[in-house]
Amino acid sequence: MIRNFYHCDKEIDQNSHDGEGSIEIYRAFRRKDFDGAWDFAIRVVMPPGSSMGEHSHGDDEEMYVILKGEGTMTIEGQEQHVTAGDMVVNQRFGTHGLVNNSDKDIELLIIQASLK
Repeated sequence: MIRNFYHCDKEIDQNSHDGEGSIEIYRAFRRKDFDGAWDFAIRVVMPPGSSMGEHSHGDDEEMYVILKGEGTMTIEGQEQHVTAGDMVVNQRFGTHGLVNNSDKDIELLIIQASLK
């Protein structure tokens, strides 16, 4: 199965996880598309000033792959600058968030898997 994440249906998420502003979500794959542990693969575009608020997950892991832009990632209460090319693992039962405090869009790929 091949899908192009630039040509997927767009959703707008307002105040994602109690964050600021709106972000664009392009759902390339959903749980129903997989036989294994993968839950989804999405491309997210975050304009300047937007954020995904700090939030926790259950028994799943996420990987954020920063494709373009830069911002501040908070993982387990620790802030760290992220930029294009960075890959961030958000571990099971962990807490994380992302803020676009730059003047350009952040574009990222988020892939999630769980033991379900």
